Amino acid sequence: MSAGSPPRDDKYLLDGETEVFCNREINMQQIRAIGFDMDYTLAQYNLAFELLAYDGAKQKLVDTFRYPEAVASFEYDSTYFRRGLVIDKERGNVIKMDRHKYVRQAYHGFSPLPSAVRKSLYMASSENIPLYTESTFVNIDTLFLLVDAYLFAQLVEYKDRHPSEIKHSYAAIYSHIRQCVDLCHRDGVIKDRVAEDPGAYIVPDPGMVTMLEQYRGSGRKTFLVTNSLWEYTDVVMNFLVGNKGPRNQDWLDLFEVVIVGSRKPAFLEDRSAYMMRVAPADGSLRNVDGVEGPVDAFLAQGKVFQGGNWKHLLEMLKLTSGDNVLYVGDHMYSDILRSKRSLGWRTCLVIPELAGEVAALQQYAGLDAGLQELRRRRLVMDEEMDSLYKSIQVLRREEKQGAQGGARTEPSTELKKLSRQLQELEEAGERLDDTIKAGCSDYHHKFHRVWGKLFESGFQESRFAKQVSTYACVYTKKASNLGMVSPERWFRTVRDSMPHDVYLALGLGGASQTEMVGADAGEPR
Repeated sequence: MSAGSPPRDDKYLLDGETEVFCNREINMQQIRAIGFDMDYTLAQYNLAFELLAYDGAKQKLVDTFRYPEAVASFEYDSTYFRRGLVIDKERGNVIKMDRHKYVRQAYHGFSPLPSAVRKSLYMASSENIPLYTESTFVNIDTLFLLVDAYLFAQLVEYKDRHPSEIKHSYAAIYSHIRQCVDLCHRDGVIKDRVAEDPGAYIVPDPGMVTMLEQYRGSGRKTFLVTNSLWEYTDVVMNFLVGNKGPRNQDWLDLFEVVIVGSRKPAFLEDRSAYMMRVAPADGSLRNVDGVEGPVDAFLAQGKVFQGGNWKHLLEMLKLTSGDNVLYVGDHMYSDILRSKRSLGWRTCLVIPELAGEVAALQQYAGLDAGLQELRRRRLVMDEEMDSLYKSIQVLRREEKQGAQGGARTEPSTELKKLSRQLQELEEAGERLDDTIKAGCSDYHHKFHRVWGKLFESGFQESRFAKQVSTYACVYTKKASNLGMVSPERWFRTVRDSMPHDVYLALGLGGASQTEMVGADAGEPR
């Protein structure tokens, strides 16, 4: 607990490790099927897994794209970047936005851009403000992309220092990185190593099997939809159910339907995508013309498939409404946004970073309260200055009218006094702004040394937070947390707040807050 935080009883502390938070109400009694992604959802990976992609990609950059040999000696820092950031491929930048898409932080490589440069790049005019959905931007909306982001920043730095050694554009550099990382996933650099020793790369989750059995036992249908192919999926899931050697529990028994190689988000969009049945014994594929015949008889021939689309899935689950489906995933775009916006599925976003965020929120609650008090004082100061502005305007207008009638033209003592008070308040406001800015930076750095809070940018919600609140019905640290509650749970929302709610909570109220300065000069209260 920080020195700025009051002592608290542990029984009242929020547990970010196990809690499920709700944005949109879900009555689980209405959910008939629960589906899961695999990578970074059911299966959480450790640093060693990220290093497989990082080390493999940088070596391929040297061997395949002829990057300098020095690139092979780069070292990885898995903690530098966070989800919710955006890569600007053309400029070599990584940026963080608030919910209004205002860029509040921007780094070129590992160097922060000055405020003036940042603003000139990302809000120069109303005609060229980007939407950040263009192909020149990459949203870091999955933990897989942290490797890409770090390697990109390293190469941007290297190119700037040694322009003669890397002549590719920043955009070309990112394209090469993406190709190399993808190749690591396809050619066995990653998956062969994981298959050799799953425990070295996958974080065990003792609650996963219990959670799946709990929902199946309640009559819900469970399904798996992953972009990984069968061989790798079988390795990972076999490890997760606790089989360290020859299989002694068939993980397929935990699911009604398993779809591998799904090609999300295409799986959620392309009605014409064809489906093949996978033979678990040898991984061989056989074309099927959709769901052939009665569903039960069709699945009795094998329930593992590759490809297909959401229509095939719902037919096999005997469902017609997306509102009866809850899908659990970690990828904001491929798992959550598309299933929610296009199909109306209920969604659960897995956010492994959540526990750290919740713990820091509680640890540094005192700092936050202090900042809010400074902000309240600044708002009160704004009201006082506004009253002075209006009082000065009234006096000037009255004195101007008097001058036209032949009265004195020198500013009155009262006007000079009010002008002096206004100047003093403006100077005090500037000092308070500096204090708030420094305090906000210090507070954010308690959460992350570079990018601050995951769910905030400055005093606003971050773009990531807005996406979570818009597209994730519920969110939690890990999928197995759904097993910590009853299958009949009704997830309920907390009350949303608008600025006027906050103003009332802070005791702000315009003219009613303080006596209007200058009211004795004729300004109405």
